[in-house]
Amino acid sequence: MGTSLKLSALVAVLACVGCSKGGDAPADKKPTPPSAASSVAAAPTAAPTAAPGAKAWLKLDKYGVQIEVPAGATPADGAGSSLMISAPDGSCTVMLAKKDDMSYFPDYASTTADIEKGLMGKKKEMLKNEKVDDSNWTIFYTKDNAIEPGKVQWAVDVRKKLANGDYSCSRVNDTEVDAKCVLDACLSLKVLDGAAAPASGAAPASGAAPASGAAAPASAK
Repeated sequence: MGTSLKLSALVAVLACVGCSKGGDAPADKKPTPPSAASSVAAAPTAAPTAAPGAKAWLKLDKYGVQIEVPAGATPADGAGSSLMISAPDGSCTVMLAKKDDMSYFPDYASTTADIEKGLMGKKKEMLKNEKVDDSNWTIFYTKDNAIEPGKVQWAVDVRKKLANGDYSCSRVNDTEVDAKCVLDACLSLKVLDGAAAPASGAAPASGAAPASGAAAPASAK
């Protein structure tokens, strides 16, 4: 009787040992670290950045024009229907407005008179004053800072008449570098590429324009 009990106990122990070895993973097995190649592939790719001083053409669909400004510059709505176009670091900001029924566009005479009066700070030096007509001019000058006396500011006031309207492009700047950037941008303003300007003196045609190469209709007699 005692021998049977010992045999039974031994069989139970052996069976239990066999169970423990069946499905358990070895204790010393560790997860395989990701390879260097997979780590590099998983890393996010940095977005390319524009070279310092790089410029790009910015399309302004709101007005149907484009302007060359520092790469990455973005437009935002300004007062009324105007646009404020700013470089990423805010160093070159252009104020652009299109003349419409609700716009006040002073003529050349009143613009220069206000500059001479020093309404926004006493004029110091006129750097450029080029007038084509009352719809086209370039004014660039220095003046006293009206808020911080003793400091100099550079002011840009450009008027341009394009095929799709009259535009005012301007900005008062605290540095000459920013002012020249604004001046260059304003002078670059043009109608969007692909939008053909009407021929000088030609009345706009009604309906669709004839296809290129198509013969013009004969005049009625």
